Amino acid sequence: MMMFLTGLLLTAVIVFALYAFGVFSTPYLDAFRVAFYLLLVLLILSIWVSVGHQPSHQGQDTTVGAAKQ
Repeated sequence: MMMFLTGLLLTAVIVFALYAFGVFSTPYLDAFRVAFYLLLVLLILSIWVSVGHQPSHQGQDTTVGAAKQ
């Protein structure tokens, strides 16, 4: 799910970047530029959360010794 959200944010960042830097003519360049920077921050945060906070998967292993019974 986090990968899907990151991909969706990346797509939105690309589209907003095209609008924000004048590829398409629109009277709302400042608004698109602000939205682009906000989406860029969200993209960086989502990548940081998905890569930086992986669970350690350390805990009790209930299968150790189960075959000896």
